[in-house]
Amino acid sequence: MGSRIEAVEVLSFRLELPRLALDRLPSELGTALPVRMEKEADGTLWVEHDGQESFLRFRLEGDSAELEEISISQDAQGHFFQKVLGALMVRFRGDLRARLVFDPRENRAEDPWVEVKIEQGRTTWPGLATQAAAVRLAHAAAEGGSVGASGEGGGEASSEEPLTPEEEELSRILARAEAAWQEYQRLKRQRQQPR
Repeated sequence: MGSRIEAVEVLSFRLELPRLALDRLPSELGTALPVRMEKEADGTLWVEHDGQESFLRFRLEGDSAELEEISISQDAQGHFFQKVLGALMVRFRGDLRARLVFDPRENRAEDPWVEVKIEQGRTTWPGLATQAAAVRLAHAAAEGGSVGASGEGGGEASSEEPLTPEEEELSRILARAEAAWQEYQRLKRQRQQPR
């Protein structure tokens, strides 16, 4: 991303996810992006960028969490937006329309802001688009469908729109990785067999 986000002006959003995903968030991010979680007595959970001004507020109900408030400001390199909010939106098929207002000293564009759209976890925003493709492919694979096929195979992927060129390339890479993994497993089993 590169530039500091001065503020995120949220126009609309929708996100619901399993509470367990929020519980795992700090360990998934590790030291790359320290976040602090705080649960209130009224059933809300705050996810805060530790030592910074950005946070997300969720309402907890049973095993699920619904995003209720987004406040991102002074986000160095856009890390909280990208690695927390954006990643959750993509992974759990959320919707977001927001304007990212950048530091005018670092952004020489005519408009100091850019609009970001995420619809059901899909976006063209750099960095998140690759994550969106990976999530889509993983979901199709879990459903047993053939990714990007029109009318063939099972799962949800067959009813979705065709893959973008980036998603197709990612699909080819993942297929090669899967084939290499299967070959590795075959050779490992072969080596372990008594002679």
